Parts: sequence; C-alpha cells; structure tokens
Amino acid sequence: MGTEGAFTSAARATTKVLRENSSALLTVLSAVVSDPLYKWNVSTAKGRQLQRDVSSIEENEDDSVTSFNKKPPENNATLSIVESDNDAATRAVARIHEKLKGYEEGTLGEQQTIEGQVRFLINEARNADHLSSIFIGWGAWI
Repeated sequence: MGTEGAFTSAARATTKVLRENSSALLTVLSAVVSDPLYKWNVSTAKGRQLQRDVSSIEENEDDSVTSFNKKPPENNATLSIVESDNDAATRAVARIHEKLKGYEEGTLGEQQTIEGQVRFLINEARNADHLSSIFIGWGAWI
C-alpha cells in the first residue's frame, strides 16, 4: 500500500487532533521551556568548556575558604549558555507552533490544509536528498 491508505489516514487523523489541541500542547511545552532545571542544547564541547572555565575560576579563588562554603561562580560563560539555551527552547516551541498551524518550510509561507500538510511531509520524507542523510543505523534497506 505504500504511503497511501492506513498510513495517510492515520497521519491526517493525528494532524487533526494535534491542531485541535494545540493550545494544550503549547502550554505543556512552554512549561518545559520555563523549567530552570532543564538544559537545552548543551553540547559536549560546551559542557567541557564550561567545566574548564569554572575550574580555572575556582583555582584562582582564595584557598583559605573550604570548598563547601564556596559559592558557585557566576561567570559570563555560564550566563551565555543559560541565555542561549532559553533562546533555543523558545525557537523550538515557536517552530512547533508554526507547524501546528500548518506552516511548513518550503511551502512559500502558505498555510496548508491537513491533507496538504500530510502530503507535503510524506513527499519530503520520500525525497532522495533527505533519505541520504538519515542515521545509518536505522537500516531502511533491511
């Protein structure tokens, strides 16, 4: 049956439910974005750099104060990572909001109907350029 039939029907029904309940979904996502304990986009390289920055600051502090009495340093590297994390989260939620309204990249800014959006996403997924960049471990040829 390929992408026609049950797959397309399920995708349309899912898209319809997501669009009808988009406000509830966005409310939950905004709570995740606002959670100060959740880190967005901290790569391994950024984490290592932040550790090095904190370590160098701690080494330069007065050693007469015991380590458990020290206040964690607030430096520019820490603040910039927190700010960029929040920006990344906000951009991600904004992009989800656009998709829930039916706006997709590559549609020239036109709002798509449910059927149009499902068809567009299926065609994008079947695009050979996109298939060549998927995770090799997925094993689509098996």
